[in-house]
Amino acid sequence: MGSQQRTGPPVLVPLAAEIDMSNCEQVCDQLSVAFIGGAPVVIADFTLTTFCDCATLRRLLDIQRQAAAASHAELRVAVPLVSPVRRIMHMTGLDEQFQLYPTAAHAAAAFPALVPRIPAPPILEVS
Repeated sequence: MGSQQRTGPPVLVPLAAEIDMSNCEQVCDQLSVAFIGGAPVVIADFTLTTFCDCATLRRLLDIQRQAAAASHAELRVAVPLVSPVRRIMHMTGLDEQFQLYPTAAHAAAAFPALVPRIPAPPILEVS
């Protein structure tokens, strides 16, 4: 595919309830196959995942970077706002590295990644 812009619908990859060294390779292979298949957007669906080790999250970051560099594809991560996986991402700072969405449906929406994050205006106190 080279550096061509990809088109087509997002590909949803539901992930296991628990992800650790015993199934990390399988999870990463599932995501990589989706990109190799030409998907412009791959959604890593953590909505049913209750545990994911840090090594897998680091690999996920590598997959995201490789897909973006090689083919302008993007990885979106669906992880509930209140979940152990989101907490690990926050504690490790990876929540700032991934495009996080609370559900797979949000991640699949047309252009949410293109909406800039605008800080809230300061609250003015009235005296």
